[in-house]
Amino acid sequence: MSAAHRGPDWLARLQSALPLAVAAGLAGFSWWLVSSSPAPRQSVQQARADDRPDYILHHARIARFDERGRLEAVMDGDTMRHRPVSNAMEVDAMVLSARHADGRSLHATAQRGEWVEPTGMVTLSGGADVRMMPAPGTASASGEAGTGLRPGTTRVVGEGLSLDTRGRVVTSTLPVTMTQDGSEVRGQTLRHDDVAGLTQLGGRVHGRLESRPR
Repeated sequence: MSAAHRGPDWLARLQSALPLAVAAGLAGFSWWLVSSSPAPRQSVQQARADDRPDYILHHARIARFDERGRLEAVMDGDTMRHRPVSNAMEVDAMVLSARHADGRSLHATAQRGEWVEPTGMVTLSGGADVRMMPAPGTASASGEAGTGLRPGTTRVVGEGLSLDTRGRVVTSTLPVTMTQDGSEVRGQTLRHDDVAGLTQLGGRVHGRLESRPR
């Protein structure tokens, strides 16, 4: 199964048994959170010059747990570079899966990604693909034929996407394709608020809309 289709059941698989091989990644993530305290004040130029990676992980997996110890998010990458000043994790071949407390989940992949832990913001570039799935039992009756996506999934594909993982908002200033329940729309810019159910497409917009069964 390709990385693009392994998101919906990630929690069940990983909750049952996290391989020992991820220990180094988990340790790195814990240290990453500890090191998030503000750096001493310095000039912007000096900060950028000093923002060299303080550690690099190869073929790594990072997991995040909530306050009750439940698996909340998992991020995989071929190479991960942590920059201490900006507190950003740069990831090559990023695969990110997360589940919210209300049961909704998301799955994102891209050739390159950047995760900023304090804000929960993710920047995706190069074949970016974000899928937002509703909580079980709340999906609409229809699905996206031929895509392997479960009903109610919102999918956004583009070369550059910004993802607010906490607010479930996807934005882009580059052309995107958005699909849901058989509908497909293309636009030059995008802002999609998954919680509010509102989508704004800018520039030249075209596509097809499928009516949902009542």
